[in-house]
Amino acid sequence: MWQPDGSEVIDPSAVAIPLAAATVRYLRESCQDFAEVLECRRLPSGRMEIVTFELKVEVPQRPVYDVRSRETVSVCFVAGRESAPGVVVTREDFPDTPHQNIVPDGFPSMLCIDDRPWQDVRSGYTASELVTRISQWFAKAGQGELHGDDQPFDPFFGYSSPHQVVLTSDGMAAMDAGQKLNVWTTDETRRFLLVTSFEADGFPRQVTNIHIVQVDVEPQQMKRIRRAPRNLPGLVAMLMDRDPTFVHRLKKSVEDWFEGGKRDDDAKWIFCVLARFPQVHPRTGMVGATKPMAFLADASPGQIGVALGVLDHNDSSHSTDVKYVRSLFPRTDIGSLSKFEVQVAQVHMEMDADAAARITGRDAADRRRAVLVGAGSLGSTMAELLTREGFFEWTVIDDDALLPHNLSRHTLDRRHFGRLKAPSVAERLLSIRSDVAPEAIVENVLNEAISEGLASAIDGAELIFDASASVPVSRFLSDRDGRARRVCAFFTPDGGSAVLMIEAADRTTTLRDVEAVYLREVLINPSLETHFEAGQQMRYTGACRALTSKIPTSRVGVLTALIASGISKEISSPQPSLRIWSVDGDDAVEAIRLLPAVTTRSMGEWKVLVPEGLRAELAGRRGAALPNETGGPLLGLIDFEAKIITAVHAPTPPSDSVGKPTSFVRGTIGLRKMIETAEKRSGGQVRYLGEWHSHPRGASSAPSVVDVGQIYDLSLISDIDGLPAISLIVSETEIGILVGSVQ
Repeated sequence: MWQPDGSEVIDPSAVAIPLAAATVRYLRESCQDFAEVLECRRLPSGRMEIVTFELKVEVPQRPVYDVRSRETVSVCFVAGRESAPGVVVTREDFPDTPHQNIVPDGFPSMLCIDDRPWQDVRSGYTASELVTRISQWFAKAGQGELHGDDQPFDPFFGYSSPHQVVLTSDGMAAMDAGQKLNVWTTDETRRFLLVTSFEADGFPRQVTNIHIVQVDVEPQQMKRIRRAPRNLPGLVAMLMDRDPTFVHRLKKSVEDWFEGGKRDDDAKWIFCVLARFPQVHPRTGMVGATKPMAFLADASPGQIGVALGVLDHNDSSHSTDVKYVRSLFPRTDIGSLSKFEVQVAQVHMEMDADAAARITGRDAADRRRAVLVGAGSLGSTMAELLTREGFFEWTVIDDDALLPHNLSRHTLDRRHFGRLKAPSVAERLLSIRSDVAPEAIVENVLNEAISEGLASAIDGAELIFDASASVPVSRFLSDRDGRARRVCAFFTPDGGSAVLMIEAADRTTTLRDVEAVYLREVLINPSLETHFEAGQQMRYTGACRALTSKIPTSRVGVLTALIASGISKEISSPQPSLRIWSVDGDDAVEAIRLLPAVTTRSMGEWKVLVPEGLRAELAGRRGAALPNETGGPLLGLIDFEAKIITAVHAPTPPSDSVGKPTSFVRGTIGLRKMIETAEKRSGGQVRYLGEWHSHPRGASSAPSVVDVGQIYDLSLISDIDGLPAISLIVSETEIGILVGSVQ
């Protein structure tokens, strides 16, 4: 049992700390079959009470670790609510297992029975939970089940230093290269010490009275750590046992400090050993990932140098401002440093792409080069969310500047007024992850002739994200040759919905194809009837075109998060994807997910796109109408510049339409209203294209004389607007396509 110096035995009934008293009662009243209270002690200050009991342990026939059937356990309770109970075992031959805390020499083994933050659980923590967790620890130790797949091998160092170390990415790179380091801090308290490369700049304030020595222990030399050093001689001994060159390098660091013109003064110094230890499994000896640790002591390089025999105190009457000189008679006396206690400081690694991916629950980062077209509210927020999840290296393209009204929904702030969005957003992404490798191009992708830099960025990318909220931009990117997979995301005008369109990885399905499926879904899905309903707008200056939509910032945040989440889930799949999220007035979200499939046919100079859903619908309507023919109007898109016709919808034929076994005559009642309704529902994007009709059983989709006459008449009508006309002929096995235009 643990009987620390100065502690006194007390009667169990005199235990005063509430959780300690509850534990004594619980052991005596509810655990007689497997536990017995042996002793209670209290430190003179009254701040700590120790309850020691014997615990019966279920030991398997062949225990993985040397766990005994009866173990003596001491639980240390600290007055107040700040500290969790400490569980110690004083048996000298207690085995080295996972889930033990590293303690100074002379302390008993300390078990880690709970990895939850104490402040999160203390309000409901009970004596029964404490005893149960102790019993489970021993049972799992016997079975070899203490170590989880996501947990480190090594025991946990209790952090005793008031400082915490933040190791930046360039600081880590400098360590890898064996180069000098620099230390910065954020304020006068120096609570957080930022370790960077020696050349790094741009941090709040430099710390000059911290001396850092870095140690990298090779895996083959690594011995598992069981006890923490109490003082500097103990730290030196621990490191020498794992790196025989440590003292030599420590001397070299002091010599470099001295030769660099640095001198001791009366300021408080911190001596820091920043060590990287490979983790070692206690039973298998398996070496895991390298973990950085920081050991701090209030010692100066001069004091270290004297103990190492590198320097001597300047006892002469000359140059009294110089406290140390070169030692003429080197003599090493590490023991003289015993007055300097060692504290262990927590080390935080700067988040890189891999760490960001792990934090968000993914196995690996996605480092593909991605081009972002549009650095507005959606683009900036989407890129930031994905960057924080470990996605992509970015090239940001936009020719706009930040204006005051943008701050409602943009990630930039008032310091960026009048600054170009592309470089500002790239700079912000770099401030989140230093490995994001951002580039910025200030240009409009719809310029008649784009620059070589823009062309190179688009053609060299692996992914292209269109967040411009511009249909022409989306279609330009879709039509441009290149291997990069295209993604388009946008909000609807009223901010009620978010849309995500993703091409197939091999680009056999393009954004044009996904757009066709999207518009078809808008026209046929009852839940999307108001999808393109116009939102409220306001003028942010006096200019007639200076308009912006009125959308709550919180709604933009919700919709952007849904888009970013959709990208993170879909972008690893090779299949194309269409996602639509609609948010109602109560903030409930309805989600639609489709796998786009589109048939493309070349008809002379024109390309015709027909969604698979439309083809299946027309075939079904033909079958339902047999033995008569059927048909009706055909709606869709015409891009005259790209020579692309996209059929997306075939409304129900007017009520006065007549179908017979060998003919179909489409009526006119309500036709104009039907077309206008579809145009409005699609946000003005779809229009009347032409007609479709079916052929009877046994007939092919080849056009009849009547069909040729019909496409001729349709062409004359469409030529008024300078557009072609289209006719689809649905047979038993195929769809025929006629495109007519006046030459």
